[in-house]
Amino acid sequence: MSDAVPGTLRRQDRRALTLGAIALVAMLGYARVARPAFDQLTRDERALAEQKDLLARERALLAIAPNLPHAQRDADRVLAAEQSRLFAGDSVAATAALASYAADVASAAGVKLSMVEGRAPVTRRGLTRLTVDMRGEGSWRQVLSFVRVLESAEPLVDVATLRLERGPRGGPLGGDTVTLFVTIAGYSRSAP
Repeated sequence: MSDAVPGTLRRQDRRALTLGAIALVAMLGYARVARPAFDQLTRDERALAEQKDLLARERALLAIAPNLPHAQRDADRVLAAEQSRLFAGDSVAATAALASYAADVASAAGVKLSMVEGRAPVTRRGLTRLTVDMRGEGSWRQVLSFVRVLESAEPLVDVATLRLERGPRGGPLGGDTVTLFVTIAGYSRSAP
C-alpha cells in the first residue's frame, strides 16, 4: 500500500512537473520573446546596411555632380560624331530602315529570310533602340557571314540574340542547312 495521501503528489512527480513547467516557460519565452526580437534585430541590421549603401551611392553621385554637364557635352559630341551610324527618321521609319538593311545583308550573304518583324522601339535619354526579329535559313558559312557583316558594318547594329537549329541534310541550299532565329538591335536619335 502507498503512504501517499490522496490528492498529493510524490516528490519525483512534483520535480518532473516543475522541470516541465520550466521547460515550457523557456520554450514559450524563446518563441514569444527571444525569437521575434532576434528576427527584428536581423531585419534592422539589413535595413541599416541598405541605407548605408544608398547613402554611399548618393554621396558618390554628389561628388561627381559638378562634372555631369561636361560629361553630357562630351556624350553629345560623341553622339553627333556617330550620327552617320544611326538610322534616320522617326521610330517607325528607322525600324523599317533597320529591317531593310538587315534583309539586304542576309540576301548578300545567301541567307533566305522567312520572317522579319519589328518590335516596339524603346527610347531612353534621347536615343531610341530599334529591334527586329528575323528567321531564315542558310548554310553554316552563309549564316556566319551574315552575323559577321552585321557585327562589323558601318551602321550601329548589334546581334542581341542568336539561336541556330540544324536543318535537314542536303536540300536546295546544298550541304547542311541551319535555321536561324536572330534579334537585331539598331539605334536612332529620338526627336527632342
